[in-house]
Amino acid sequence: MALDAVTAIENLASGIFSSGINFLFTWAEMIGVIGMIGLFARRRSHRVPLAPGKFFMGLFACAALVSLPSIINASGAQFGFRSTSFDAIAYVQPSTFGMAANAANAVLSLARLAGAGFVCTALDMYRRSELEGHTALSSSESVRAATVKLFAGTALVFSPQVLDAVLTTLGLIF
Repeated sequence: MALDAVTAIENLASGIFSSGINFLFTWAEMIGVIGMIGLFARRRSHRVPLAPGKFFMGLFACAALVSLPSIINASGAQFGFRSTSFDAIAYVQPSTFGMAANAANAVLSLARLAGAGFVCTALDMYRRSELEGHTALSSSESVRAATVKLFAGTALVFSPQVLDAVLTTLGLIF
């Protein structure tokens, strides 16, 4: 019975991860392209002038959404991690944890998906923070929340490397 439950968790997580990561990257590209079209249309409009700083901030955020995997790898490089492929994680070895290793790897893969979602949400929050109607306080609050989500998302995407760094720092070896 336990083997069946572990296999079910593995299969469910594998299906959610593979379709979720493809959907997330496609969704980010679509939001980035639509946001960029809207930004250029708003810039061209003579009715509502758009400050150059807001325009370039929006342009950067839209371009970052379009190239989300590269942005995630670049933010990981700032932490000193090598670039990652967005495949399922194989961190836990079956020799160490037995049949629960694949379930643990599946959970880490879902954490990677959640981290990519956090980074996508953070970039969208950066894009929306400079829209008209935001007061200075709400704009700075959006930027602060987006920065926290960006760091947390990057840590989740690179969770195997973060786990290795934490274990090395604490002096634990498994």
